[in-house]
Amino acid sequence: MLRDLVYPKIKPLLSTVARFLHSRGFTPNQLTLAGLSLNFVCGFFYATGHLFLGAVMILVAGLGDLLDGALARETGQVTKFGAFLDSVTDRYSDFFIFGGLAVHFARSGQHGYLLLTLGLLAGAYVVSYAKARAENFIENCGVGLFDRPVRLILFGVGTAFHVLLPAALWILFIGTNATAVHRILHTKKVLNEPPKPSAA
Repeated sequence: MLRDLVYPKIKPLLSTVARFLHSRGFTPNQLTLAGLSLNFVCGFFYATGHLFLGAVMILVAGLGDLLDGALARETGQVTKFGAFLDSVTDRYSDFFIFGGLAVHFARSGQHGYLLLTLGLLAGAYVVSYAKARAENFIENCGVGLFDRPVRLILFGVGTAFHVLLPAALWILFIGTNATAVHRILHTKKVLNEPPKPSAA
């Protein structure tokens, strides 16, 4: 949802950068894997207690995540495998990011926040899985407010400004799992609708 609002406003800039990267020989899949590597570094920063640096790295990796798709579209390299690879690496990236913060809480003995972060991670996976699985049966299951861009922005803000972190984690835990339930119920509702009559 957030991506749909923001992307059209920055599309010209992304297209310019994408053409520059293409002229230097970069491919969309290379950018996808580079983003994965940056998110691994982000997770390392979180795990070692450098929360502000982790938040900065989320921003950098997020820009890379926008650029791989822009490069693919700008250069006619859109492929089903590229979309699949992007989705898979997003799941690994979520593990690095949220798992890194969970390690930080475990090392510092903050077991309540550790459990909260693990609950957030579980919700993030179910949000993504519910959409992917549901769209085998229905046309679209992108409902709910807490999709991946929203999660990462709130998470980055919370870790950049330590005083906001507890509130950010609770909002993300509740919002992410609520979005997962929303997608489950939406799928059930659509599947239970009577089939539309076919045109004569």
